[in-house]
Amino acid sequence: MKIGDLIQWRDQTNYRGLCGIVTKIGAHTQGMKLRRESPDIFVHWLTFPKDYMVGAGWEKVKDVELLSTGDSE
Repeated sequence: MKIGDLIQWRDQTNYRGLCGIVTKIGAHTQGMKLRRESPDIFVHWLTFPKDYMVGAGWEKVKDVELLSTGDSE
């Protein structure tokens, strides 16, 4: 994941329509590298269910999936 990537929540059954843009990448500590964990990402949620009252937050990469990259050519 990179800054600018458009992502969606992996579990669309419970969080249908939850998608957003990655705006920050967390620190990747030595311990995380040894455990082969990705750093957390900060997501600004753009579309979400009415009962989901979150606008932005830190998320685990394993909980989301890439919809499109923020790369421009």
